[in-house]
Amino acid sequence: MFAQGITDDIGCPQCGLNSLVKNGKRKTNARLASFNGIEYHLVLNKQRYICKNCGSTCGAHSDLLIKNHTMTKQVQNRIFDMARESLTLTSIAKIIGVSVNTVSRILYDNIKLPNRCNVLPENLCFDEFRSVNGIFTFIAIDAQTHHLIELIHDRLSKTVTEHFINNYSLSERQAVKTVSIDLNANYQMVVHRIFPNAQIIVDRFHIVQLCSRALDQVRISCLKKISDKHSRLYKALKSNWRLYHLPEADVDDKKVKYIFGINEYTTTQNVIDIAIDSLPIFKNTYDVYQGIQKAIHEHDIALLEETIYGYKKNNTLWIHLFQRYGRI
Repeated sequence: MFAQGITDDIGCPQCGLNSLVKNGKRKTNARLASFNGIEYHLVLNKQRYICKNCGSTCGAHSDLLIKNHTMTKQVQNRIFDMARESLTLTSIAKIIGVSVNTVSRILYDNIKLPNRCNVLPENLCFDEFRSVNGIFTFIAIDAQTHHLIELIHDRLSKTVTEHFINNYSLSERQAVKTVSIDLNANYQMVVHRIFPNAQIIVDRFHIVQLCSRALDQVRISCLKKISDKHSRLYKALKSNWRLYHLPEADVDDKKVKYIFGINEYTTTQNVIDIAIDSLPIFKNTYDVYQGIQKAIHEHDIALLEETIYGYKKNNTLWIHLFQRYGRI
């Protein structure tokens, strides 16, 4: 398809005088949007002009095209529409028939992350995630609204500290009351330096994860001490390890069903009792794990403190954890 480009402004863009004369044409090939996978192109004969006054040249333009691009606005709008449907960059590129870099450039070319937010919220959440090329990126969000506050393409303590100190005044940072983090020790020092009045809150998920790993470590150590690998005790600990991670309220003690591993018809509670009745060390750890889970679920700080301080085996770790963070 051939079309004649038309300019609405006959004045010279350089000197402003109406002294433009035609100076040949230039053929261009613009990409149109496609809805059926077939490529469509718009071939234009764009009129060229030369100014008799200053000697500069220019060309006709159209609202359908993007300046200095072979993509039309139809393609751009189509990419934006597909991005709103949460399609990946690769999927959009295959459907439209362009490269992934082109899709990324159209979506993010004019997006600039602000250096700072207008007002720091009183409650923040710190974390990190693996972003481009396996690099860890630091992220801070509002703990109440979950809105993005900061995104720093580096998780080093020095970088995070300098970013907040350089972009926020001391009075703004003193207004932050709480910061929720995981068990990363580096962030503890960063929080105390950046936010002098903030209280550190350990994410409940990471506390449960730590307790779950401790329970598995005790279970595995007990397995290694069992000489008979075909006993009911060994099979209950080995094959049905997921049952010990269930909250106590979800353990069924009435419904009889076939339990693989031990290959018996029994209840879930009976399988758990096989281990905790025979292994006092595992029973102690299991009771503490269930107590911590219940305390976190019910937000019962008194029960959590009682459970941690009542733990007789290796309780130094749990007391240190509770004294250091104070809240869940």
